[in-house]
Amino acid sequence: MKNLKLRYYILIFILVSILTFLTGCDTGIYSAEKRYWHASRKFNMLMQNLKNAKSQDYQTVIDAFREIPIRYPSWANSPKAQFNIGQLYAIQNNFPKARAEFEVILKEYPSNIDICATALFSIAAIYEKEEKQEKAIDTLNKLMSNYPNTYSALQAPLYIAQHYKNKAQAQEASVAYAAALKKYQKIIKDNPKTLGAVLAEDLAIACYADQGEWYEAIDYLDSLVRDYPDVPLAPKALFTIGLIYQDQLKQPQNALESYRKLINKYPQNPLVKPAEKQIELINKPK
Repeated sequence: MKNLKLRYYILIFILVSILTFLTGCDTGIYSAEKRYWHASRKFNMLMQNLKNAKSQDYQTVIDAFREIPIRYPSWANSPKAQFNIGQLYAIQNNFPKARAEFEVILKEYPSNIDICATALFSIAAIYEKEEKQEKAIDTLNKLMSNYPNTYSALQAPLYIAQHYKNKAQAQEASVAYAAALKKYQKIIKDNPKTLGAVLAEDLAIACYADQGEWYEAIDYLDSLVRDYPDVPLAPKALFTIGLIYQDQLKQPQNALESYRKLINKYPQNPLVKPAEKQIELINKPK
């Protein structure tokens, strides 16, 4: 009889433990991930059908994401959920609301440097769409000051130059492009072996490309091949030189020379196969 009673209490304890786990898991990582997955799925479906989307469709996805930072404020992906809410309002051109949602990130998740930087960049983009030029530039300067080591901050100088170019402010654009180039070239010079240098290389070439300065771009890329032969900057520079000659300057022989130099000098580099494909394309009978 005692054994039956003991088994009964053990069974009750197990059942209570299971129920506690099941009902309490809503505060755990599994539940958070599940909700985020469902919200992201709704988001992707909405993005694939934007032309037919109605305001209620947007609100459904917003509500799905909104639940995540409310229920799981400390979860790692809660800032991303909040960012997606801002994006959804921005897509609807509800700029004041989008800006307010991005500002929540700055207030609630200050330790998440990357997403705060991205949120600030998004706020600057919203100001630009609202034709609030001064506020857009001030926000980008704040981004570079507060989050200098993020990719968003790295993009900001080029974005400012492009902003002036799009507004047909030629003098301001020229000055901004020069400042951006100076910044990117300094990053490369100071830390040529880092990922930041590789990203800065792309952004520097974008500065030249925006201004149609293709030969100047080639000269700079040649200097990278010469000065940094043993880091990823060099093979990437050779491949980019090839593309410029091939696509922009219509000089296939010079393009072939650059691609072959890449293949011969860096035979194990991941860019070798793309270079070989470009060579095949150039040599393909017309």
